[in-house]
Amino acid sequence: MAALPKDKAVIIKSPAGEFPITIEGFVIEEGELVIVGRMGVWDARTHVGAGEFLRLLGKLLLSPAVMLFALRAPFLVSRRVKDADA
Repeated sequence: MAALPKDKAVIIKSPAGEFPITIEGFVIEEGELVIVGRMGVWDARTHVGAGEFLRLLGKLLLSPAVMLFALRAPFLVSRRVKDADA
């Protein structure tokens, strides 16, 4: 299988290896947020309940690291595009 471009997949790194996951969309099923995507050749569906969603959202919004990354992300993408054009 060909490697996915880094900007098209989320990479999970663990002692078992590196696993690219692509996120194709979001749906709501039976009161849960479902993240629809692919993990390698397999379809993947991650189910997130309302309580876990609120905890995750709180951690994202209150994390200095996430806020700094959100501020830096447009510049990081811009730099990558400029480097590819060079």
